Amino acid sequence: MITRVGKQLLKVKIEFALLGLLSSLFILFSVLRNGDFSFGPDLLAGCILSVTNAFLGYVFVERAFRLNDNMFMLFSMAAMAVRFFLMIAAVAVFLVTATGNILEFVGSFMAFYTIFLVFEVLHINRKTDLLKVQRVAAR
Repeated sequence: MITRVGKQLLKVKIEFALLGLLSSLFILFSVLRNGDFSFGPDLLAGCILSVTNAFLGYVFVERAFRLNDNMFMLFSMAAMAVRFFLMIAAVAVFLVTATGNILEFVGSFMAFYTIFLVFEVLHINRKTDLLKVQRVAAR
């Protein structure tokens, strides 16, 4: 049991390390493309907002897998809706209060949001395949 939990924690660490690497590469690309070595706080704010959304998505998906199939779907859809409206509200608040480069913020937010969404879907697919194999083996 302990080794199984340890393997799952290692997978989580690897996934978040990969997400962090992609985030760093995106920031590095943006910095080098501009020709100067300073990036705006708007780029970083978009990245942080997307990483927060990805982390919340991961937490909600892991909790949803503990439920049965019908409750999993209901919980997943409700969590996606809540996260969506929280992100819309956070973006709106930032756009109203920010005086910096709006395009930089929205561009980085959307890029990271898309990347993390792909990883979230791949994680859910991998996890459901694993659960199907475990259910067949239990029979």
